[in-house]
Amino acid sequence: MLFLHEFERIEAEAFLTLAAEMIEEDGIVTAEEDALLAEYANALGIYDFTYDAAASAAARDTLAQLNEVSKRKVYMELYSFAICDEFEDPSERRALNELRESLGLDAHICRKLEICAQDLFSVYASIEDALSADPSPIKVEN
Repeated sequence: MLFLHEFERIEAEAFLTLAAEMIEEDGIVTAEEDALLAEYANALGIYDFTYDAAASAAARDTLAQLNEVSKRKVYMELYSFAICDEFEDPSERRALNELRESLGLDAHICRKLEICAQDLFSVYASIEDALSADPSPIKVEN
């Protein structure tokens, strides 16, 4: 998705730290998750990012200083990392709940953002299906 285009380097690195933490939460880092993290790092202009688990608390503190809308964007984007492997592990749910609480976000709003992210993933999947679909054997006459 990437709604974080306005982030400065420190905020972007904080986000990437929590994103890396999220994809490691279930104990399995898929190639898709790793590629997504690299895509976000590139889009945020952080070309030398390396995950440091010890930086997670500082990353949360940095992101807690954001305005309400930016915190919501962070939550939605991190939720996208949790579901990018098409499965939300209970450990990822716990991490999302902890993130929501640490950012002081409303649970109802976060649920709405999760539904939006799911809908967007569904649209992306439909686009991929249409792009890779075989031509129809039925010819339409004008």
